[in-house]
Amino acid sequence: MNKKIITMLASLILCITIMGFGLSQVQAAEESADAYLLMHVESDGVLSARDLVYTNVVTGADVWIRDLLSLGRAGSRKYILQQLPAGKYYLSSIYPTVSIKDNAPRIGKGEEEGVITILADTINYIGDFIFKSREIGRGVESSVDYQPNSNTLVAAVTAERELFEVMDVAISIAGNAPVLVDKKLLGL
Repeated sequence: MNKKIITMLASLILCITIMGFGLSQVQAAEESADAYLLMHVESDGVLSARDLVYTNVVTGADVWIRDLLSLGRAGSRKYILQQLPAGKYYLSSIYPTVSIKDNAPRIGKGEEEGVITILADTINYIGDFIFKSREIGRGVESSVDYQPNSNTLVAAVTAERELFEVMDVAISIAGNAPVLVDKKLLGL
């Protein structure tokens, strides 16, 4: 009788372990799913956004969007297309600069600024990121806004047509649920 109970318990533990391993594999596959973040960045004011950091709400992992100062200059692309794992993200930091040589202190942001949902196997357009900054007394006041702009989507589709043909496209502005885009509207 004891041998039968021990065998049953061992089988139960084995089943639970296998199920747990399978669930962790599914979660890992979802976290490493190929997704893309599409955006354009504009700076308006005394500071310019040099780098942005988006943090995953669940894992705390950071995704850096770098070298924004070269964005939009003559001969360069007008958008950013960054690969990242699917999930929910928020803007956690802005690394601004006063000029090409002078960096300003990091500006911390939080989840209250809006969560962005990045869908798996999808190009996720999060809008044009507008970074505004104004001098006030001895300091600088800054704000962030996300605005949809069809020119950004058209520029990306034109340059990255093959990628857009094989992946879904969603508009996922901060604080809003993602909306899938009909590819016919993009000329695909």
